[in-house]
Amino acid sequence: MRKTKIICTIGPSTCDASQLKKLAQSGMNIARINMASGSYGEHVAVIAAIKQINESLDFPVAIMMDIQGPEILTGQLAQDLKLNSGDVISISVHGDNDVEESSVHIDNEHLIDRVIEGDKITVDNGLIHLEILEKHERKLTCKVIEGGTLKSQSHVNLPGVWVNTPAISEKDKADIALAISHKLDFIALSFVRSAEDIRSLQAMLEEENSPINIIAKIEDGEGVRNISSIIRAADAIMIARGDLGVEIAIEELPHIQRNIVRECAIEGKPVIVATHLLESMIKKPIPTCAEVTDVANAVYQEVDALMLCGETTVGEYPLKSIEYLNKIALAAELHDTLDFSEGLKKQGLHQQLALLAVQKAEAENAKGIICITKQGKVAGFVSATRVKNLSLLAFTVEPQVQRQMNLLRGLQSFLIEETGDMEKIIQQAFEQVKVGKLAKEGDKFVIISDRVLHDCLENIQLRVLD
Repeated sequence: MRKTKIICTIGPSTCDASQLKKLAQSGMNIARINMASGSYGEHVAVIAAIKQINESLDFPVAIMMDIQGPEILTGQLAQDLKLNSGDVISISVHGDNDVEESSVHIDNEHLIDRVIEGDKITVDNGLIHLEILEKHERKLTCKVIEGGTLKSQSHVNLPGVWVNTPAISEKDKADIALAISHKLDFIALSFVRSAEDIRSLQAMLEEENSPINIIAKIEDGEGVRNISSIIRAADAIMIARGDLGVEIAIEELPHIQRNIVRECAIEGKPVIVATHLLESMIKKPIPTCAEVTDVANAVYQEVDALMLCGETTVGEYPLKSIEYLNKIALAAELHDTLDFSEGLKKQGLHQQLALLAVQKAEAENAKGIICITKQGKVAGFVSATRVKNLSLLAFTVEPQVQRQMNLLRGLQSFLIEETGDMEKIIQQAFEQVKVGKLAKEGDKFVIISDRVLHDCLENIQLRVLD
């Protein structure tokens, strides 16, 4: 079993039902729907197709909606605009679309008030660099430092500049309502800058009594500076390296990724590494050696999930991309990885209980750990121990929680019936283990449940599967 989970962004290359089914069969654990592109009709069709496919899968695919957040984009262009180094162009703001041919429109009313002459603007994930020469009431005059071909709806970054935009826009609110109505599993909130951004989304979900999990996307320096409080507030973290690598000094990115992965593991929160994993496979059938090494290093760091973006949205080889990601992850998992146990010992009772369950299983030469969980919390803490040689099996009565546990590293999740009797629930779990041939007669399992998190250490039980 591959421990590292795979997330695929769905787009034109993969949105039909047959391709979605092939992605699921090839190892996709979570499907990402990017609300920054595509229509509501297209997104709803993908959601419906995945739910139908799930009916025939032993391990259903979870669905993540990635909302746009305070993202800044260029406007629509009549045609792609070629920018050469040394060119001088205008950037219009405040909704002024009636601009000259050499102008670029950015639909963000706060931008003009926050920048000054000499500030840098990057476009298209840092491929195009501009410097502000002059600031006027409704436009900026900029010099092209590094040129390229500018397309409509390209990402705009302002490294080191705080732009006062709300964490959740009116469009985001409509997207969130769609996620709630279709009972999706995750919402990824873009450009999270503080724990308060997470709490704003939590309040909206609580108002609708929605159990959707929140993934905080870390995409700028402010998010990095507040990472500890963000990790505690969110259900999971995504290291979105495309925008983050533009917003901070790019040479700082590797150790920031490593530090975030470590802190997430210690706090018992899943972490995703995203963007530019196998970027060359958008056009080519095999990845570069550098990409293979990058993916393997993320696996060595024991991230919970890896996310494909352009590779599976507009790429020419989406199935090959997931197949390579699967092979690289499996190969890397055979080798030594990081040890977070010392950090876990310093954390709260929940982490220590999970670590104790692991230690008990190892001491008794058990086959693995069975987690009985209502909300997936205990399974998350056990997964965060990054245990190497134990089977981690989680059982829940909630279908959505089963799908949400797709994000947890090294763990398989199963659905059981609610009986109100813990002994009967445990027996159901054992029956599924037998039917699935996940153990043989005489194998031992440590059982830990949500109930243990509220009781004492002695309530961790060692059971024999006979």
